[in-house]
Amino acid sequence: MTITVAPSAIDVGLWFFDQARKENDHLQPQKLQRLLYIAQGSYAALYHGRKLMPAVFVAGETGPEDPNIFRLFERGRPSNIGNPSLQPEVIYFLHSIWKRYGHHSTEYINTQIRHHAIYRKALQQGLGAEIGFPAIVRFFTTLERPTVEKVKTADGRMLQKWTPVAVGSPKS
Repeated sequence: MTITVAPSAIDVGLWFFDQARKENDHLQPQKLQRLLYIAQGSYAALYHGRKLMPAVFVAGETGPEDPNIFRLFERGRPSNIGNPSLQPEVIYFLHSIWKRYGHHSTEYINTQIRHHAIYRKALQQGLGAEIGFPAIVRFFTTLERPTVEKVKTADGRMLQKWTPVAVGSPKS
């Protein structure tokens, strides 16, 4: 049994909608889907395969999506649902995702994610093919893996400098 740190993908979606509203921004349903996917993968990569939220992503026409969340949020933030119930650590993590991706357009994020091998592989199976969580973990862990750069000190010693690779950068 996998324990998630967020009680639901709905809570995470609500947080993203509320964050966009605070910044006088409109959060399109497609962009929400990509942010949820990125958050799930990034969290798993940073926290050794742990799930951020209970969610299932499938290959949609424009990118990965959680079909249940898509149906709930397709017309915007539901007005009959209260505020998200998230721990401070989760909110801190979601702020980092929003800071990195929130300012990008939906089309920009869609274009980046269409290059993800796991999305392309699922799409080859057909629309609605599930993108398994283990595949998401492997893919995002590869993206998050730091690269080693050798640095020479003034006294001639060689040190290794760790520089993380940016998530979401297109693969060439």
